[in-house]
Amino acid sequence: MFNRLTIPALITTLAVVPIVSSCSANKTPLSAEQQTYAGNWVASDGTSVTIYLDGGGDFKASNSSVTGGATTFTDKTLTIALGPIKREFKITQPPQEQNGKFTMQLDGISYTKSN
Repeated sequence: MFNRLTIPALITTLAVVPIVSSCSANKTPLSAEQQTYAGNWVASDGTSVTIYLDGGGDFKASNSSVTGGATTFTDKTLTIALGPIKREFKITQPPQEQNGKFTMQLDGISYTKSN
């Protein structure tokens, strides 16, 4: 009924499907108030946070990164997560314009909008 190759393929499929399912990001589009956060933000140390209008987000730091995650906001935090990998930022200062540039502070670190 099963040949030598069917059983390993079945086991692999059963092992991979839950992992892929858990990594899918449930994105919720940004509300009107949250849309000021949309864009690519870069800190002086090279850390970057990208927030998309569709609720997606990326971050890249020296020791971790997420691409294609879901962005979640509370009054005081911004979280970008993809499955079990996530990064939560404390919103120290929401986006504001200063001298023609948009800046915000996450975890006390200043980020400048690059686009």
